[in-house]
Amino acid sequence: MSIIKKQYILEGLCCGNCAAKIEKDVSLLEGVKLAKVNTKTTILSVEFDADPDGLMKEIFRISVSHDEDIVVKESLS
Repeated sequence: MSIIKKQYILEGLCCGNCAAKIEKDVSLLEGVKLAKVNTKTTILSVEFDADPDGLMKEIFRISVSHDEDIVVKESLS
């Protein structure tokens, strides 16, 4: 499977601490090659070779486990 690159907007991300925890936990998911959160734009960039729908569900689960006010949206850019 080839590497897929996607960006997710983490609306409501409160701080750099939560961003670091989300980044770390997402990077540990099976199939994820890179996970990086830009705290200024609140965008999570992910490179992976796994199921995109399953990954989105896991990113949502991880994000709300660190901050229940986060809303995860797939970036269109």
